[in-house]
Amino acid sequence: MKKIIYYIAILIGLVFVFSSCKNEVIEDLDLTGDVNIHSFTINGVKGTIDSVNLTISVILPAGSSLVNLTPEIIIGDGATITPTKGTAVDFIDAQGNLIPVIYTVTNKNLYQKYTVTVDVAKAKITKFKIGSVEGDIDEANKKIIIYLPVGTDVTKLIPVVEYTEGAEMSPKDGSVVDFTNPVNYTLTYLGSTFIYEVTIILGEKPKPVLVIYNGETVSPVWESIASTITNGAVNPKTEGINTSSTCVSIIRRKEASDDGGRAWSGGALWHTYQVNIDPAVYTKFTLMVLKNTAGDVQIEIQSAGEQYKDYLKASYSANALGQWQELTFEVPESRTAIINNILVAPHVVDTQNDPNFTTQTMYWDELKAYPKN
Repeated sequence: MKKIIYYIAILIGLVFVFSSCKNEVIEDLDLTGDVNIHSFTINGVKGTIDSVNLTISVILPAGSSLVNLTPEIIIGDGATITPTKGTAVDFIDAQGNLIPVIYTVTNKNLYQKYTVTVDVAKAKITKFKIGSVEGDIDEANKKIIIYLPVGTDVTKLIPVVEYTEGAEMSPKDGSVVDFTNPVNYTLTYLGSTFIYEVTIILGEKPKPVLVIYNGETVSPVWESIASTITNGAVNPKTEGINTSSTCVSIIRRKEASDDGGRAWSGGALWHTYQVNIDPAVYTKFTLMVLKNTAGDVQIEIQSAGEQYKDYLKASYSANALGQWQELTFEVPESRTAIINNILVAPHVVDTQNDPNFTTQTMYWDELKAYPKN
């Protein structure tokens, strides 16, 4: 029993010793240092400091550069900061992505990190409606077009506009506006001005160009026809008119075979990936093709069930072999049947009797349908 009590006494003593050492270490730490950023300014623009989340946001005027910026920073007495005062910093990368930068303030035995983001002022009109009709906004060129029925009185229209919160707009939302001529709508935000030109056109809105396949944002799967095709093939020539990273490829063979050796060897969009195109509205197709031999390319159009077939041909020129060429295929004026299936044959030629033809990989990409002018 005495032995057990002795061991307990030793343990209690060790605890007291450890606690005493720990207190001495804590007493040696100086925790009185000011590690706050009190002001953060770039090109005369003060940043917004969030002392709770330790973030700083600076919004510069539109058009300002976000590289090689030297902030003016105020910190507490005795504090240091990294990046150091006077250091030029980039807040955007080469691809145009914003880069948050970490600033660390150290003072005595304390430090604190702030995440700093810098951007330019941006104000946008995000929606422009008259009645139930919504306008088309071209953000890049700051233009808005809205199509209204023939006979509409354009002298007294009241648009409903949605735009960046905090911005001021002129004419004000809810104003009666005369759109006999294009009208400028001006947004003012954080000292910057953004002007949109709004045009009213009376008549039916034109149909858009229909992207059927581009290998990136629109990528239906092509089925092989007397061939083995590769969906998502690497584009062998991204410089020039076709910068897409992927496309469709086929090995077109000289010898007769059902694996690329037929005039009709190619790919089809049908079944799960069939389309629905009205030839009364869309009257031509374009297709980009790359191959190492001249000769006709064929687009076959069909209705569902492989009915009502038309064969559209265009010539791949010998003047630009091994280059992407954009070919145009006209839909017959007599066609009235809806187009549901599209078959592409990149070399609709009898290769067995062509002494100059050699087996090769062919590519196609960027299939589009264009509305009637």
